[in-house]
Amino acid sequence: MSRPRKHKDAEGHGEEGPSSERWLLTYSDMITLLMVLFIVLFAMGQTDIRKFNAFKDSFHPMAQAAEMTPPGGPGVLSQPSAIAISEENPYAKLNSSASSAQSGEKQVGQKASGQQAKGTTAAGSQATGQSEAGAASQAEEAALASAAAAMEAALQKTGLSKDVSFGFDQRGLVVSIFTDKILFPLDSAQLQPEGVAIINALAPVLAQLPNQVDVEGDTDNQPIHGGPYADNWALSAARAVAVVEDLIRAHGIDPNRLEATGNSDTRPAVPNNTPQHQAENRRVQIVVFATTVVAP
Repeated sequence: MSRPRKHKDAEGHGEEGPSSERWLLTYSDMITLLMVLFIVLFAMGQTDIRKFNAFKDSFHPMAQAAEMTPPGGPGVLSQPSAIAISEENPYAKLNSSASSAQSGEKQVGQKASGQQAKGTTAAGSQATGQSEAGAASQAEEAALASAAAAMEAALQKTGLSKDVSFGFDQRGLVVSIFTDKILFPLDSAQLQPEGVAIINALAPVLAQLPNQVDVEGDTDNQPIHGGPYADNWALSAARAVAVVEDLIRAHGIDPNRLEATGNSDTRPAVPNNTPQHQAENRRVQIVVFATTVVAP
């Protein structure tokens, strides 16, 4: 029995159609790419022996010079490298260690020298500042002492120097004036003629000074009974204000330099245990402030 013939179309193609041999295109493309890959690999594998030998021979002079370097002598390179530091060249390690040690000592020496110079400069600046401050303090202390001497000389001319005392504390110059029957009447803030005379003797010297001045009123611990002032606070403040106003109006001292303070009986010069001590605590103090610290 004969096989049936395959049906062909008008163009002569079989039943599988014209796409049955397309794999050949993919195969031929792959073969072409593989051939190109091997050609490139072959080209990259070719080495110019002549150029390589010339490159290798260029290192021979440096290697020979490094082998001939004596201990402690200078190395070929200023910095250690992988070529110089090797087992075949032990002097390279020695030179590198010595160079590193010298460099470290130099840096430590420079640092220590810099710290010493810095410390010397700071110490010098501190000593200079302390010297200048000490000189300024001594100069101001001398100026205040001279002012106290001038005030005392003026008071001696009036015959009232025994009622005024001069002293120094951390604030500066302190002029203490006893109030009883001199500056004010008892329990009063009205200036007496003797008190005006004392202020007239002190004011010219105070006017010449640039320092701040605080007028402080102090009383004893005896309470006030009647009168215009309710207590010792009011009385001490009123007496301080009376002196400040006289310095401003009668002597033209700048009001910005003056202050008035009432202390009542809170700052006694001596204990209030006897009538004499109570009289000493009833006083007015004129404090001339120092701009620097003045030794008491």
